[in-house]
Amino acid sequence: MNFTGAFAASLAWLLRPPDARGRRRVAFVILGLYGIVGLLIPVGDNLNLSAASAESAKFQYSIISFETSNFLDKWTHRIYAAMPWTDTSEASRGRQLDEYLELVPLIRDAELAITEASSRAAPAVIEVRQKQAELDRLLAERDRLRDGVEEYLESAISKTLDEFGLAAWGDLVWPPVDFRIDNPPRVLIVSPRTEIKRVETILIDPDIPADEIERIERRLLEQSDLSAVILLTGGLALYPAIVPSDRDLLPLLEVAAHEWVHAYLIFYPLGRAFFQGGDMVTLNETLADIVGDEIGGETWSALTGQPAPERSPPPAIDLTPEAHEPDEFDFFRFMRETRARADDLLAENDVEGAEEWMELRRLELQDHGVHIRKINQAYFAFNGSYGDSGSSVSPIAGQLWALRAVVPGAGDFLRAVRGVSSVAQFEAVLTEYGADVPE
Repeated sequence: MNFTGAFAASLAWLLRPPDARGRRRVAFVILGLYGIVGLLIPVGDNLNLSAASAESAKFQYSIISFETSNFLDKWTHRIYAAMPWTDTSEASRGRQLDEYLELVPLIRDAELAITEASSRAAPAVIEVRQKQAELDRLLAERDRLRDGVEEYLESAISKTLDEFGLAAWGDLVWPPVDFRIDNPPRVLIVSPRTEIKRVETILIDPDIPADEIERIERRLLEQSDLSAVILLTGGLALYPAIVPSDRDLLPLLEVAAHEWVHAYLIFYPLGRAFFQGGDMVTLNETLADIVGDEIGGETWSALTGQPAPERSPPPAIDLTPEAHEPDEFDFFRFMRETRARADDLLAENDVEGAEEWMELRRLELQDHGVHIRKINQAYFAFNGSYGDSGSSVSPIAGQLWALRAVVPGAGDFLRAVRGVSSVAQFEAVLTEYGADVPE
């Protein structure tokens, strides 16, 4: 192809005024982004910092920096992909995805090798540098592929959403599927010591040093009598959403779809009710888990040609001693037992007893090969927000799965719940659909 002619054609395409449908799409995208960004920017007196904000100020994650650094990258790639000479065929994009997925385990292994080499009593400096150089090479190769892979997977998820009846106008999915494969921030969770309740959530830089994590948690405990924990996150519903870079294809698609559900719900009462906390957080997160896994699984099936994985509700757990096989370890049951006993001790105002119990159980987990750095009130306040988790004592997961069983499709399921803004309204939906809610 003649380069000069191709360039002229591309320039004409970029400058061509959009048709009526195109103008509507641009307007909707701009309005949607304005609304989402508005929700992310804090208001009020930011100088009046909480204890957690003050202690973590140096290491807080900057949403604005993420948005500005990724906006130009993604749109530059989209302009490049629109050029006539750019190969965006299905075969080319599939090859890019294959190359990317081959790099994921290599990067995980390289990161682990650096951690192991650095943690030795007498680390070999030259060996660490060599391993770091190899990791840098792999990361550079991943970043070369990342923009194209993101667009390919965004398109694949959008097709699934259209098939599920979740397109807003014609085949236009709203909000558009948009995510960045990156390292998500950590999260600082704060709870009172006297109960398991999330009272504050602060995004933390993913590269915060381990000693600073311990310092922040210890200071909040000693100076403010608060339970705090800094945890990794599995993704973040910004726009674009952040999806972890260490995931294989199926979990990557599930996380991307989960975060899209959050972006979708923000335009409805349920999503806005997230900020009420408590049961509304659990309802949002558990719904996003169920629908996100279904969307991700179907997209994975379309890409690989393999059957989508079957999904099932979490098991009903009988916590009576006679229902337990002593020689059988079940992590879900173990965590449910741990949470239930901690709640009982806190209800009896035995804060120290609850904390000793949670630490004892954490050490017991190590005997089963499960390593969790800290289990406390804040840990359960965060993980208990996901109704399908063993850390949750909420009935919402069972209720949602009962509703899913009587609603024909994932799109109908999402639409059935999106309009609720309270537990009472959710229970009315369950009654309306005749959901067989477990006791």
